[in-house]
Amino acid sequence: MKILVVRFSSLGDVILTTGVIKYLKTAYPDLTVDVLTYTHFSGVFFKNPYINKVLQIDKKSGFRKYLNFIQKNINDYDHIFDLHSKLSSIILKFFTSAGYHKYKKDSLKRRLFVKYGKFGGSLQEHVIQRYFKPFQKVFDMDTPSDEDLRPVIYPNNLYENLSGTVTVHPFASKKTKEWPFFTELIDELVKRGEKVNIIGDTFFEYNHANVNNFSGKTDLQEMFDIIKQSRSLITTDSGPMHVGIAGETPVVAIFGPTTKEFGFYPVFSNCSVLEIDGL
Repeated sequence: MKILVVRFSSLGDVILTTGVIKYLKTAYPDLTVDVLTYTHFSGVFFKNPYINKVLQIDKKSGFRKYLNFIQKNINDYDHIFDLHSKLSSIILKFFTSAGYHKYKKDSLKRRLFVKYGKFGGSLQEHVIQRYFKPFQKVFDMDTPSDEDLRPVIYPNNLYENLSGTVTVHPFASKKTKEWPFFTELIDELVKRGEKVNIIGDTFFEYNHANVNNFSGKTDLQEMFDIIKQSRSLITTDSGPMHVGIAGETPVVAIFGPTTKEFGFYPVFSNCSVLEIDGL
């Protein structure tokens, strides 16, 4: 049997698909699994032994080019598992005879929770379990533990001598998710004699002999490798948080407006969340 798993973005969401795929392939080793994602995030699946092929589409591609792409490439699958549930993934079902299955996004419930505080309890199910449910309907599998669905990455060992370091990711995808005290945190780590790595897509101003400032200088694979080699990762609720989880690096996640009800919290072993209860 040949299946296609679809998740276009963002970094953390794409990473979270990998544990589900690993669990599925472990149970059904003869299954052929391809994935479809944006080119920018294709590195998530680098060297992944559970994946046959990565189909990539540029996020900036126009709709016509995207339609041409899927007409040429989405034609020989038995099942398509849509783990994004947006227009560009939903239309796949009209271009193939494959069985189409999508995960329950609960977008309306999340909006109502943010505005009115409704449905909080039902939303606490981690997104990896929601990702898994469409597969469970097709394949004969019991419900796994969250740890069984822990995501995985396979870094390329591009850096040396980073073991024992503390990596800090002081950025977030939204201003409301940022934490304003990372400079002071790094000051304290340096004062305690820690060797620190700073990572992120943009530059973070900090200079010290005990600080490797990689911010604004690394690609996805390099960032994976830095986190994997580190003793621990301190981060906001962001893509690198999920990288740390997948690389089994101990993670301290600083949560601002994010809550467990959004379903993306680090539920796995060796992960801690810092947040203020009741906000």
